[in-house]
Amino acid sequence: MTVRDNVHQLIDALPEDRLSDVLDYLAELSDTDELSAETQAAIDEGFDDIRNGRTISLDEYRRTRGV
Repeated sequence: MTVRDNVHQLIDALPEDRLSDVLDYLAELSDTDELSAETQAAIDEGFDDIRNGRTISLDEYRRTRGV
């Protein structure tokens, strides 16, 4: 039996009230939207800041933003 067959068998065995959960999960898995170059660059910059110690505490952030 293939993995696909196993998945189908498991889905077929689920109660109706759980199928929407499976559908939501599978939709998330099949979401293949890639990040834009700009978004990926911003994420990379953030990771670089963390690696190089350019961070502040949440308390300091709130204090400087008046939150």
